[in-house]
Amino acid sequence: MSFLKEIEKRILVHDGSKGYLLQKMGLKGGECGELWNLTNQDAVREVHRAYLEAGSDVLQTNTFPGNRIHLERFGLGDKTYEINYWGARLAKEVAGGRAFVSASIGPAGLLFEPLGDLTFENAYEVYYEQVKALADGGADIINFETFTDLTELRTAFLAARDASDLPVICSLAFENNGRTLMGTDAFIAVTVLKSLGVDMIGVNCSFGPEHMTGIVESMYKAGGGFLSVKPNAGLPSVSDNVVTYNESPDHFAELSSAFVNYGARLIGGCCGTTPDFIRALKERISHLEPVPGQERKAGYITSDVKHIDVAYLDDANIYRLDAAIDPAVSEALEKNDISWTEEAALDLAAEGYDAILVNVDSVGGDTGLLANVIDRLQWYVKDPFIIQTDNAAALESALKIYRGTAGVVLNDRSDDEIRKVAEKYGGVIISRSIAG
Repeated sequence: MSFLKEIEKRILVHDGSKGYLLQKMGLKGGECGELWNLTNQDAVREVHRAYLEAGSDVLQTNTFPGNRIHLERFGLGDKTYEINYWGARLAKEVAGGRAFVSASIGPAGLLFEPLGDLTFENAYEVYYEQVKALADGGADIINFETFTDLTELRTAFLAARDASDLPVICSLAFENNGRTLMGTDAFIAVTVLKSLGVDMIGVNCSFGPEHMTGIVESMYKAGGGFLSVKPNAGLPSVSDNVVTYNESPDHFAELSSAFVNYGARLIGGCCGTTPDFIRALKERISHLEPVPGQERKAGYITSDVKHIDVAYLDDANIYRLDAAIDPAVSEALEKNDISWTEEAALDLAAEGYDAILVNVDSVGGDTGLLANVIDRLQWYVKDPFIIQTDNAAALESALKIYRGTAGVVLNDRSDDEIRKVAEKYGGVIISRSIAG
């Protein structure tokens, strides 16, 4: 049974909150719930069983914050593989072929540079390790969820693509303004993630179903395809340090069933939802017919917060950062000095360009030079980037760490290699005429 084939045919029901049920079984505040995958396996099985009996077609592993960075805070870093492996094994045992197992993976818990200390390489290693363990444990799907930073989610997907051949869901959490905490809107999220080849995208957590409809509709209209949607049980209230959700299962199910109209094929619950919510949801959507997904709108390049249609690049205001025509840049790069990028980036950010074209081929040097320049510039410049290079290896290094969907200029040499790398990372091929 294939998950991707099943969602082509019907709407599947995810499960709900595991933390809420584990707390009722004795999990204390501040305790590492993922450790129960080793120390209290019967309780974890009981949670999975409750959702399976409520009608879940997909069971999530008890591993949401189970990455090494999080586990090290409890002195459990050396048990990262074991905790995640058994998280998948326990869900798989309960599923028994009646449900798919979704490997739940959340954010690392650190901010990316320059706001924090997390680098692409660190994040990639953390997610590769967790995905590998969950895949070895028998997960059917990799489910990245509750991400607020598209850069981190993009990195997680690249790690998953290298660590396993399982289908991948990428789900973001949005604010009331329709953007993530880091400023990404639904259109850019769809453009970047689908261009990379993510199997399913979606939205979870954030708020209740009534406030999530606009995000889901935007993802659908942007060409998100079949969507995954997991709202909370309404907005929480806090009294005496106790969080409660006042949404009823029936009302939650009624509101959530509307997501079907916008291409939702996997619907479940996030914070505050219990098996009663999933049971009501299953009853509500079991008779509904799925709606076809819309095709993604191709031809857009983006940063993580801005986009432009390449059809308008001929008339766009493009800044060309070309080492071949800028002696100061060339001289600095030949000394492996990229300190100038900070001042240049701040100047560029203030000028209101539509896109930034970068070409440092004239300097030569190692294949990491282009990536270093791109990475440092994008810390400050939020316009979409266009990359021009004859070096396929350099292009791959740059596209790995670029935070959006880049434009890629085909030059006179190595067109086939450049095109292949661009396609691998979702880059949009740009006419040579743009390079000037």
